Amino acid sequence: MKTLALLLLLISSSFSPDSILGKWTNADKSKELTLVKNGDGYTGTSEGKEILQHLVYNNGSYTGKVFLPKRNQTFPCTIKLKGDDTMEITVKAGFMSQTKVWTRIK
Repeated sequence: MKTLALLLLLISSSFSPDSILGKWTNADKSKELTLVKNGDGYTGTSEGKEILQHLVYNNGSYTGKVFLPKRNQTFPCTIKLKGDDTMEITVKAGFMSQTKVWTRIK
């Protein structure tokens, strides 16, 4: 078990913070998200709207806010890279959370 934890730590810390930069698409390829560096953090836009805000890299993951246009609300989020071309965005609202997988557009 300790070996697995160490391996996961090494894998998660092997990514550069800028590894998140680029274009991403959701599972059904209906949305595109462009992540760019913005000062000391990162911002994500989709269809001209800033969706991911104030993302900061710390210990292998990014934390910040996600704006959900359908609800017209902003929620805390965490993003984890799961390889060079996959990321998981977890949105938390109260006691509930939901995770979506996005893949890099090449």
